[in-house]
Amino acid sequence: MDKNIEILLYNLEPEINKKCYEIQENKKEKILRKLFIITSILLLVIPSFLIILNINIWRLIIGVLCFISVSLIIMLPIALKEDERGIYNE
Repeated sequence: MDKNIEILLYNLEPEINKKCYEIQENKKEKILRKLFIITSILLLVIPSFLIILNINIWRLIIGVLCFISVSLIIMLPIALKEDERGIYNE
């Protein structure tokens, strides 16, 4: 009986490892999505407060452009990620 269980576990080990890897990747992607949403909201809220406080927003244009560039560079591979079935959409 124990021999059969060992053989079964040995045969299923690659699939178990694959599923664990997929779960880890999904967790990472969820964290990155939440981070992207939070930073996007902050990108809208902070300039609004600056306008309300009458602070010149032109000083922040270079920072905002750098932020958008970095965000696109980081998030574009995730948005265009492909899996075995084709383009990843969720």
